[in-house]
Amino acid sequence: MDEFNELLSWAIEKTISYIFGDINAQVIYSYLEKKECGLKQIPAKLTLFSAELRKILGTGRGQLLGAAPILEEAILETLCSEMQIKFDKFDGKSFADRVEGIRGSYKKRSKAGSILTQVSSSEGGKKDPAGRKHRSLCSS
Repeated sequence: MDEFNELLSWAIEKTISYIFGDINAQVIYSYLEKKECGLKQIPAKLTLFSAELRKILGTGRGQLLGAAPILEEAILETLCSEMQIKFDKFDGKSFADRVEGIRGSYKKRSKAGSILTQVSSSEGGKKDPAGRKHRSLCSS
């Protein structure tokens, strides 16, 4: 599993466990496993994950609350926070499309980070969330 997918799986697990508690989170993971969308498979099955969340939690149509979209927002916010990138509130795109947009930002930053790592390896730069060293581009 690549680094972004590991971060995404971590954000999903952290958010679901925080919101629902460990026992209820395990119930959700068991359900997802039966639908062939286990925690480690989610990054490759984002549309299925989102659809299954809607089956479990609802979308808000005909209900008081739509927990699935709220949970997806929380997952994306956790992911962006960990990666230290700007989080854009709901913009009408699907969960899968938004994750792919974040993945694109991550890849751009990772390429820049690898260049900075080479430049600052002897300068003792700071580490990003993925543990790579980089030189700060902002003056302190």
